Amino acid sequence: METRYIKDFTIALIVIILFVFLLKTVSVVNTAQAVPAESRYKDMAIDAQLIDQIQQIEHSIRDRMDFLFTVTRDPLEQNLVVRTRIDLEQEWRRQVEAIIRLAATYIDENGNRRAAIAYAGETRLYAIGDSINNNRIVDIDVGTITLTYQGRENTLELKPIPPKPAQIDDRSRTQEYIW
Repeated sequence: METRYIKDFTIALIVIILFVFLLKTVSVVNTAQAVPAESRYKDMAIDAQLIDQIQQIEHSIRDRMDFLFTVTRDPLEQNLVVRTRIDLEQEWRRQVEAIIRLAATYIDENGNRRAAIAYAGETRLYAIGDSINNNRIVDIDVGTITLTYQGRENTLELKPIPPKPAQIDDRSRTQEYIW
């Protein structure tokens, strides 16, 4: 007879547990249905323009973190303010290398006219029809060449290398001897 009561007690306990789970499920469903489709905080949300600005700032910070700083000159060196003879000579060399300069003209053993042109720190030989810096060589005469660029003709005359400024020219310095 006692087993019968245990069996009834177990069934009653299972029914009560199922009833509690049913109530809990109904409660969760009601809570889920009570959630509105739009948040009440939507007015405080971030708009697309602000998100773009934040992303730009983050990208800028990332770029600055990845940037490798290199220093080619000593920032405490006085030559940055006062140019030395070496600085002036380097500046003069850059100016000379930027010039397209006719160095020489000649006729080779086959009768072909050639021109030696110095540009960008190099001197190369050119013939009629060759191009230099988008200029086409049309004619080579003694001491001059004719170039065309976009339909306009220009002549380039034989010129020596421009002289060094007096501040850096070794020949302009006078040597003083102490006897």
